[in-house]
Amino acid sequence: MMKKRSTLARRRMIGIIAAAIAVIALIIALVAVLDYVNGDPVEDPADGTVYYVREKDDVYSLYDTDRKTVMPTEEQYGYYVTHAGTLVDVDSETGEWEIKAVVDTEGNEELGFNQRVLMFPHLEKADILQIDVHNSEGEFTFVRMNEKGKVDASGDFVIKESPISTYDQELFASLYVSAGYTLTTRKIQDPIKDANGEFSEYGLVPEVREREVTDENGSFVVNEAGDGYVTETYDYEPAYYVLTEISGKKHKVIIGDLMVTGGGYYVQYVNVDDEGNEEKRDAVYVLAADIGDTMLAAVETFVTPLLTYPMSMNNYFDVQNFKVQNKNHAATGSDGAYKDATVGFSYIDLTERENTIRSSQPYVFLEGFGLAGYTPSSDNIDACLQSIYDPAYVKVAKLSPTLDDFIEYGFAFESGTNKYGDPVYDMLAEHIITFDFDVFDDAGELVETLQHRIYITAPTASGSRYAFTELTPLDAGGAAKPENTYDYNMIVEIEGHSFEFLSWDEYDWIDQNFVDLNIAFCEKITIETPDYSATFELDNSGSDSSDGISSTNLKVTATDSNGNSRTTFSELKVTDESGNQWVITASEIKCYGPSGNELTIKSAYYDYNVMGTQVRVISGQIACADGRKVKVSANEIEIVTGDGSEKILRYDTNLFREFYKTLLYASISDSYIMTDEEEAALVGDENNLLLTMTVTDSEGQTKVYKFYKLTSRKAYITVNGNGGFYVLTNRVEKFVSDSQRFFNNELIDSTAKN
Repeated sequence: MMKKRSTLARRRMIGIIAAAIAVIALIIALVAVLDYVNGDPVEDPADGTVYYVREKDDVYSLYDTDRKTVMPTEEQYGYYVTHAGTLVDVDSETGEWEIKAVVDTEGNEELGFNQRVLMFPHLEKADILQIDVHNSEGEFTFVRMNEKGKVDASGDFVIKESPISTYDQELFASLYVSAGYTLTTRKIQDPIKDANGEFSEYGLVPEVREREVTDENGSFVVNEAGDGYVTETYDYEPAYYVLTEISGKKHKVIIGDLMVTGGGYYVQYVNVDDEGNEEKRDAVYVLAADIGDTMLAAVETFVTPLLTYPMSMNNYFDVQNFKVQNKNHAATGSDGAYKDATVGFSYIDLTERENTIRSSQPYVFLEGFGLAGYTPSSDNIDACLQSIYDPAYVKVAKLSPTLDDFIEYGFAFESGTNKYGDPVYDMLAEHIITFDFDVFDDAGELVETLQHRIYITAPTASGSRYAFTELTPLDAGGAAKPENTYDYNMIVEIEGHSFEFLSWDEYDWIDQNFVDLNIAFCEKITIETPDYSATFELDNSGSDSSDGISSTNLKVTATDSNGNSRTTFSELKVTDESGNQWVITASEIKCYGPSGNELTIKSAYYDYNVMGTQVRVISGQIACADGRKVKVSANEIEIVTGDGSEKILRYDTNLFREFYKTLLYASISDSYIMTDEEEAALVGDENNLLLTMTVTDSEGQTKVYKFYKLTSRKAYITVNGNGGFYVLTNRVEKFVSDSQRFFNNELIDSTAKN
């Protein structure tokens, strides 16, 4: 009985708890419902959006449409700000509210970020067909064009005045964003009007203005009284731009003065109807100051400066017929306006010169120029070409220059008058650079050759120079193509150090070592003075150059005017009584069995000859199959026959190589400038001729070096008749003394002074 009562009590307790939980849940739900329906609705008259005034923690606030988010307030009075910019005052104690201000929009104005006014709806790049800019720097237009040069909504943006010119994409992005997203920083309340009802106070209408005069350094010019500055009047025109949508709808914005605080520019919107009629909106706005970087800039600010066809580190050196000419200030008009080219050279591709006479000479001077015959300085020419392909640009000074621009920047000068008495102008820049550059496609096929003609002015006060390039495509025959797809129609300003090579004289273009022929390709050398002469004939046919340039088995036959004759030792091959072949060179001895395998020579050891060179020798002698006996020592080879013996100097090839180094180490000291008359007098007097040296290479090309006495220490040098430099006399004398040492089997120190 007691157990039944306990169970019943337990069931009653569970029921009570369940009922309590249900009541609590009902209360929570009721609070939620009351919370949802609670709040005084506030309809925004600007756009009809409904907001709510609600109490929380005994404080009334304006809530967003979700009844959960409190709306932001403005700083000055603490009014709540709706999404449309309407100002609402809410009494935090009573919940009473009042609309204080509604943002009025007019025309096609829209509210943008943070309740700031857009003068017209935001237009993306894809919505824009054309942007015309007019400012104090000039006029320019960005417009969409197709490949045929026609305005086309599906085309890419180009500069209308120069459609092929490359422009800065980032700066252009700033331009179209500024033009299409006119988010103002403020709209002037009750803007001031002049007597004509215009906003001249803000620089939005043309007028005559006064300004202080500055000198060439930018300093204000003081008046005669010394109590102020000189002023002048000028015609002021406000800048403006016109944006054309893809649909054809136009928007015009006038840009006036910069605010005194520098915080932005005053602007005015002009509505343009379909017939092109304009109507100014009766309002003044302020746009951020950064519009000055685009809308008030010159078109040149956008253009990518170009001096040459785009090159790279992999091909900048591949030029042909490169020439530098300097203006002849003594000449008048276009006749004789330029002196003979300072330098003329071309690049030789590695595939054409590998394992050849010019293997180490990437450039060659052009025939017909004063440096023909000399060796180009590869390092200096590389530096010159690198500064041309990648110059230090200052800016594009003028796009699509006119004759007046060429005159202003120092390219064109008056050269006379025509039959009507009008002045005639010629392009007479301080310097002209010309060269050809080959353009290849991705497959390595030649597309065309581009002829560059670069006009360069004298340095400005700051040291920079102006340059203008004419780029002409040539066909396979070298004739100009009728169509020209390259527009380099711009004057660019370049820092002076990029054109440092223009001040070089001929000495800077040459390699100071005037004899640079690899001995393997030298065929003949003659030396002649009034008292002595010598001839050296070189035969390198015995050397194996299949794997590269070699002069291992060079043979030299030499004679001189003192009656000496010598044939250098290159290689001796003999077969011994066992059928083994011995190969003896100036420094080595090897033995090969009848099957061609190399054998070990037990009697061989190393010794030094009189020149201090380590060579391999053998003790004893080689008994040859033909009965000869061959003895090999460090200094000579003795061949003994039944009739006697013959001794061959083993080291005279190396001795000749030392003499050849004497020629290679000879260098040009510096330029020696003379007039044509002075040079003719010097070289025309036989008494001045110190030495003539002729070097002939294996291709039959000859260089004639002549040395004329200038002073006791200096000798004037000409190569194939081209002069302009001097060498030290003691090096010329060493050519003769070392030649005599060779014939006398005396040691030669090619680095010694004499």
